[in-house]
Amino acid sequence: MFAGPIIARELLTAPRPPRYYAARASYAGGLLIVMLTVWQVLVGWDEGNAISILSRFGAILFSFFAYIQLTLMLFFAPIASATAVAHEKDRRTFVLLLMTDLRDVEIVVGKLLASLLQILTLLLTSLPVFFLCLLLGGVSFGQVIDLFLVTFAAGIFGGALGMVVALWRDRTFQSIALTVLLMVLVLFLGEAVARVLPESNVLATSLSPFQAAGEAIRPRPDRLVGPLGAASLVFTGIYLGASVLLVLFSIVKLRVWNPGKNEPREQREGQGEAEVVEQIYEVSEEELARPEPAVVGATIAAHVAEARGDDPSRSVSFSAVGPDEGAGDSGDSAGRPHPVSFSRRETTGLHVPRRTHRRVVRTFQPYRQVWSNPILWRELRTRAYGTKPLIIKGAYVLTFALGVIAYFGSITPESGPWEGAKAAIPALLAVLSLILINAQGVTALTSERDSGALDLLLVTELSPKQFIYGKLYGALYNAKEMVALPIALAVALWATGAVRLDSLVFVLINFGVLAHFSAMLGLHAAITYTNSRQAVANSLGTIFFLMLGILFCAALIIQSRQEFARQLLSFLVFIGAGSVALYGSLGAKNPSPAIGLVALLTPFWSFYCIISILQGDFGAAFLVSLAVYSFALLSMLIPAVSDFDIALGRTNAIQG
Repeated sequence: MFAGPIIARELLTAPRPPRYYAARASYAGGLLIVMLTVWQVLVGWDEGNAISILSRFGAILFSFFAYIQLTLMLFFAPIASATAVAHEKDRRTFVLLLMTDLRDVEIVVGKLLASLLQILTLLLTSLPVFFLCLLLGGVSFGQVIDLFLVTFAAGIFGGALGMVVALWRDRTFQSIALTVLLMVLVLFLGEAVARVLPESNVLATSLSPFQAAGEAIRPRPDRLVGPLGAASLVFTGIYLGASVLLVLFSIVKLRVWNPGKNEPREQREGQGEAEVVEQIYEVSEEELARPEPAVVGATIAAHVAEARGDDPSRSVSFSAVGPDEGAGDSGDSAGRPHPVSFSRRETTGLHVPRRTHRRVVRTFQPYRQVWSNPILWRELRTRAYGTKPLIIKGAYVLTFALGVIAYFGSITPESGPWEGAKAAIPALLAVLSLILINAQGVTALTSERDSGALDLLLVTELSPKQFIYGKLYGALYNAKEMVALPIALAVALWATGAVRLDSLVFVLINFGVLAHFSAMLGLHAAITYTNSRQAVANSLGTIFFLMLGILFCAALIIQSRQEFARQLLSFLVFIGAGSVALYGSLGAKNPSPAIGLVALLTPFWSFYCIISILQGDFGAAFLVSLAVYSFALLSMLIPAVSDFDIALGRTNAIQG
C-alpha cells in the first residue's frame, strides 16, 4: 500500500466488526429522519405536488444536511485521529511501532488515514442521500460537489491537527481536550476574518468551513471551473495545503517528541523520593575524637538546629568522612537515615598536620500524608494527568474569552432573543465545557486501564465508593475551569440584566447537575467498554449528540413558529430515534431497568424543557430537567458502586 502496512491492516480489519455496518446504516437512517422532520416543519401533511414547494424543500433540506455533516466532521475527525495515537501511547505500543523498520512517513500517514477511514466511509455513505436533493430540485450537481469538497478538506485538516497534538502530548485527555480547543480556535479565527474582510473578498469565505459551506449552498450562476465554485476550490486548497504542512511537521517531530526511551509517564509533584538537602561542614580531627554526645552538643548542634529550621518533622543525618572519602550514604538500604553517628578513619602513627573532615548534613523532607480516600488524594494533590495542564487551561480560557467577546459584540438590546446563531454562543460554550468534562471523566479510567495501573488498583483494599467518587470528583476538580467559567458567564448575564435572578438560580443548579452527569457518563462508558477507543468514542459521541440534538430540536421548533402542532409527529419520531440511540450507548452492554427509563425519558422530557423555555415557563423546565438528569446520574452512579466488582472483572461474572 502507498501508506504502508498500517493502512493495509486497517482496510482488512475495519470491516469485520458489525458495529461499522451499524454505524453506516444509522448515519444514513438519521439523515432520512432529519428529512422527514424538516418536511413536516416546512410542508406538513400537504401533498406538496407543486414544483416550487418541492424545490424550496430540497434547498432547505440541503442546507440542514450540509451544516449537520460539516459539524459532525469537524468534531469527530480530529478526535478520531487524536484518540488513535493516544490509545497507542497509553498501551505502550507506540514505542514498539517506532522500533520497527517502518519509515516515519508510513507511521504518520498510515495512522492518519487509518483513524479517518470510518469517518470518510460515512461521508461517502451520505452521498446518495444528498443526491435526493437533486431529485427534489433547488440544488445543482455543482453545489453537492462543492459541499463535499469543503467537508472533505475540513475533515482532513481536523485529522492532521489531531495527529500533531496527539504526537506532541503524552496524555489522552490532553490530546483530546487540546485538539477540540484548537479546532474551536481555528473556527473562531475563520469567522473573525470573514467578519473583517468585505464579502466580495474570496478569503472572507475561504478560511471558515461554515462560510465556505454557506457559499456552496448558495446558488450562483457563475462557476469557476465547470460546476465548481471559487470559494470551495480556494477553501479546499488552503485547508488541504495546511493539512500537508501539519503532516510534514508531524513527520519531522515524530522522533523528537517520541524518542522511544523509557521516560516516566507520570510525574507527581512532591512525591516519590524525599527531598534531600546536603550541606558540608569542616570539623577538626580533635572534635571528631570526642565522644558522640560531646560532638553533638558542641559543634554539630548548631548545624542540626539550622538544618531542621525549627521543624521537628524533618529528620537530619550526619556522616563523617576523611578527606579521601566521598560523601557516604548515611541511610540504610531503604533510604531511611540512621541515627546520628560518626565514623573515624584509622591513621598511621606518623605525625601529620591536623586534618579536617567533611561533615555531610542531609535533610530529608517529610512525606505528605495521604487522605482516607487515596484515589481522591491522587487526583487532587498530584499531577495525575500530566505535568503541563496549563496549556489546556490557557487554550480553554482563550476560547471562552473569544466566545464571550463575540457574544457581547454581536448581541444588542435591539436584537431578538434568537436573532442569528450568535445568540446561542453561551449555550455552545456550556456544551463545550460539558464535552471537556466528559473527556476528563472517560480518560480518567481508560488511561489507568491501558497503562496497567487499574489491575494494581483492583487487588488493593480500595472500596468501590472510594474509587468511583475519587475519580468522579477528581475529574471535576481537574476540569474546574470548565465548571467555573460558564457559571461566571451566567452571573455576568444576570448582572447586565439579560437574565432574571430566578433564571440564574435555575441555570446554576442545572449546570452543576449536568457537569456531574457528564463526568459520570465518561466513567460509565469507561467501565462498560474495555476498549479505550470505543469508550472515548461512545462517551463523547453521546454527550455531543445529546447536547447538540437539544439545540437542533430548539432550532426546528423556532423555525416552525406557529405551525408547531402539525409537526408534532415528526418531532416524536426524531426524539424516539434519539431514545433508541441513547439506550444503545448506555445500556446495550450492561442493560438495567434504570438505564432503560433514562434512555426512554431523557429525550422526551428534554423536548418538554425546550418548549417550556421557549414559552417562558422556566420553573417547569428547571424542575423537569433537574429530576431527569439527576435520575440519569444516579442510574449510572449506583450500579458503578454496587456492581463495581462485576463491571471491572474482580469476579468471574465479567460483563458480556
